[in-house]
Amino acid sequence: MRKIRLAIVDDSLFIRKAIERVLEGDDDITIVGLAATGEELINNLNHWKPDVITLDLSMPGMGGIPTLDIIMARQKIPVIILSTHSSKDAPMTIEALHRGAVDFIDKQQYSLVDFDALRNVLREKILHVTGKGVISNEKQILKTTSRPVLSGHILKKPLSEFKIIAIGASTGGPPAIQKILENLNPVPKVPIVIVQHMPTGFTKPFAERLNSHLHFPVREAYHGEILEAGTAYIAPCDFHLKVRKENNHIYHSLSQYPEVSPHRPSVDILFQSVAEVFGRYSLGILLTGMGQDGAIGLKCLFLADAWTITQSKSSCVVYGMPKAADDLGVARENIHINQIGSRIMSLFNIPTPDNKKH
Repeated sequence: MRKIRLAIVDDSLFIRKAIERVLEGDDDITIVGLAATGEELINNLNHWKPDVITLDLSMPGMGGIPTLDIIMARQKIPVIILSTHSSKDAPMTIEALHRGAVDFIDKQQYSLVDFDALRNVLREKILHVTGKGVISNEKQILKTTSRPVLSGHILKKPLSEFKIIAIGASTGGPPAIQKILENLNPVPKVPIVIVQHMPTGFTKPFAERLNSHLHFPVREAYHGEILEAGTAYIAPCDFHLKVRKENNHIYHSLSQYPEVSPHRPSVDILFQSVAEVFGRYSLGILLTGMGQDGAIGLKCLFLADAWTITQSKSSCVVYGMPKAADDLGVARENIHINQIGSRIMSLFNIPTPDNKKH
């Protein structure tokens, strides 16, 4: 099988050599080019013919964002951003994800002395964004016999009295989430709670970018606040987000427990709490991402007679999390990302240009 062709772009010679070293001799990946600037990459793009690119954003000359724009305009090669959660780099990273980058790695998370962790995360992301990754079973329950999507215990007709929308995503999630939210016009009069897998320092800039681009408020959730209708809340990194009901109000609850969860925040934990509080009045949506987080949570929603949607394989950057739910047969609908927003509007009986005709 042909190896994945990787091009590395970073103005730091040390970083370029470190990545080259950790992937040297890899059975699945070969490095076809090292570039110190965006201009150098663009000039060699046709010669190197990379299948995937790692791209630094803070570089002299052209810089990372204009380089990304040219890549996306030419070939839409999968690009993994190498970034830090500094006040400068985090917003640029979020912008890059919305401009077409498929994933990112926070360089501050990994020691460039101990190469094992860096090699593992690089390999995993490269293999998955190029469609070569193998999804491992994170939960024993997912080893049960799978059922095709839209089978089993299915509601014949969705409720129109939804009281909450819950969304979960990972790799490829930021632009997918924005695509959905920007198509909610007017926004349904319910709270929207969102888990997007991100490391420390990136969820707040993500919420701020969405807030600046949308016609309704989006903010990072904080512990103990009352959920407001028509507002979207982003789970902060390193905390699980739950909803709880008390004195006829719905509150956010943030916690770092359980610590054994593969992800924090966890889509599973959010969905499970939504199922417990809202039951059949919930709308759960599981989007693109590596792994299986959210599949068990979507099953909880499904069994509570909530309406459940997964993103279609053709529109996912990585069809991992939705596939796990589809294999369990707990998605009532499997929809292309471009249609999920309008589908939400129809479920809430809100007229739009698309559904006014029907």
